[in-house]
Amino acid sequence: MKPHPRSFLFFFSLLLASATSAGMVVARFVYTGQLVYQFLVWNLFLAWLPLLFALAARRWRRRPAPLVTCALAWLLFLPNAPYLLTDLMHLGRAGGIPLVYDTVMLLSFTMTGLLLGFVSLYLMQELVSGLAGRWAGWLFAGAALGLSSFGVYLGRFLRWNSWDVFTNPAGVLGDVWTVLANPLSNWQIFALTGLITAVLAFTYVTFFSLPQVALESRLE
Repeated sequence: MKPHPRSFLFFFSLLLASATSAGMVVARFVYTGQLVYQFLVWNLFLAWLPLLFALAARRWRRRPAPLVTCALAWLLFLPNAPYLLTDLMHLGRAGGIPLVYDTVMLLSFTMTGLLLGFVSLYLMQELVSGLAGRWAGWLFAGAALGLSSFGVYLGRFLRWNSWDVFTNPAGVLGDVWTVLANPLSNWQIFALTGLITAVLAFTYVTFFSLPQVALESRLE
């Protein structure tokens, strides 16, 4: 399947948005002499990985073993995209520059991360829909958002990283089991996961619907 020119344009816009976000961190360092938000660049890099794995899954969609491998890697790293939402908690923790600058900078990273995650989810949902039908695609998308939201909790509050599944699987599975085995004691975790899932789902449905809205506007 030959990529559409608009796909290249969209991909380039994501690169430009990422470069702009990273450039704001560099500009902040030049202005203040304080390198306090460099972790945002790393987090944004991690947010790119789900998109790269989704593109790889799309490329290998006719070969089961590579497809499943890419899909699992995609799901494992997907939480890194919405995780950037939680970086907004750092707003106001470093001075030396007007607060509005840090606000715009953090929002830039957040929005770029969400776009990367949504594009990768869209590609995977389309892949599943092509293999198993439209409703299976939406069930897949909903499950992925729910698992990703739980992954955000694991990353932000328990400080687990995606690669810890390989380097310390017992520790990760132990913490996950502790939460799942005691739902009443950990109701706040389930509430937070549900809240993040709802926000991501509503935003993703809007994102998913934009092409159809644009098409209907052309036909009128």
